[in-house]
This record gives sequence, C-alpha cells and structure tokens, in this order.
Amino acid sequence: MNPNPDGSQAFHPEHTRERLIRAAEALFARKGYARTSIRDITREASCNVAAVNYHFATKHNLYREMLTRRIRALRERRVSSLERTVAETRGKASLEEVLGSFAEAFLEPLVDEPSGRMLMELMTRELLDPQLPPDFFLSEMILPVEEALTKAILAAQTDVPRRKVRMCVHSFVAQLIHLVKIRRLVQLASQGKPLDFSLPELVSHIVQFTSAGIRAYREGSGQT
Repeated sequence: MNPNPDGSQAFHPEHTRERLIRAAEALFARKGYARTSIRDITREASCNVAAVNYHFATKHNLYREMLTRRIRALRERRVSSLERTVAETRGKASLEEVLGSFAEAFLEPLVDEPSGRMLMELMTRELLDPQLPPDFFLSEMILPVEEALTKAILAAQTDVPRRKVRMCVHSFVAQLIHLVKIRRLVQLASQGKPLDFSLPELVSHIVQFTSAGIRAYREGSGQT
C-alpha cells in the first residue's frame, strides 16, 4: 500500500506537504483566499484532495500555516540582523549601523523578484481581507520587531525617550515599505525603467534621515 495520501510513489509525505504549501502560497498571492479552491492547490501541487485533508484538514489551516511560516521567517531575519550587529560591535553600534543592518534585512526578501512581489501580495491581501485573527500581524511581526529595533536603537542612543524612539521606529519602517511599493510601481509604469535614485542611495537617505530625527529627540534638547 502506498503510504502517501496523494497516491504518489515519487514523493515522501513531507515533500508533498511542502509542495502544497508552495502551491498555496503562489495561488493565494495571485488570486486571494476566497478565489482559490482546494482543487486549485492540489492541481498546482500535482497531488489530490486527500493530501490536503491528511496534512492540513482544511484550506484555512493550510493558509494559516503557510502565512505564519512566512511571517516568522521574516521576523527572525529582522531580529537576527539586529542581534548580529550588536554582537559584532560589542554593544557599541552606531544608530546608522543599527538602522542600516535592519534596512538590509527588511528589504532584501521583499525586493527579490518574483518572490518578494508574491510576499507583498500575500501580506497586502491578508490586511485587506483578513482570514486570520486581528492580532495576527501584531503578535507575529509588528510588536516583536518593534521591541527588538527599539532596544537596539536605545543601546546606540541612550539619551532619547523610549516613546520617541518607538515613534521613529514606525516612521522608519513606513519609509521602507513605501520604498518597496513605489519601486515596483515605477517599474510597472515605466516598463521596467528603474527609479532615478539607486536602491542603496535611497536606503542611505532613509537611514540618515531617521538617525537625525532620533538624535533630535535627545533628552534636554528642547524637543517634545
């Protein structure tokens, strides 16, 4: 008897699970949750409906595991970049080093084509048409990353109120998100022509701009 629920001798069950997740990811990004059926996914993954039932039980469970795994990988990448920068500088990283390492970790998986475009589509669709609990992005991504970046910034610039640093963190991340979106929009509108500014040039500007903003909030500087 074949041990695989999809009736295939060629793949180990864990390989089938991975094929289903990859197929679901591509389809959910392209068509959205509601317009993607289990049969669409199994057709894309070259297996049958029994495989979904065996590994995930429901389409919703498959969606949740797919997106959770993606988001956690992004979170770990961003947090690890900060921890690595702090360790390499023995706790004496400058603001520019902290923000620069985070920006690189933030942007690299998102500007990679076509994987980055697919990831942005997945996150945008979930925000606009939520299938998971309202606190999903908060608990899995936003709050842990905000805390890690705030902590690293405060270690580099100890005389800035924590609340002000948190505000700057949200502003910084918003600028990076805007960069990803506008870069893609310009490419589409101009038939592949890049922005007038290079990506490293824009990232450097955002890092310097944010660093200056944080320093302007130093205790006793008169800023409130």
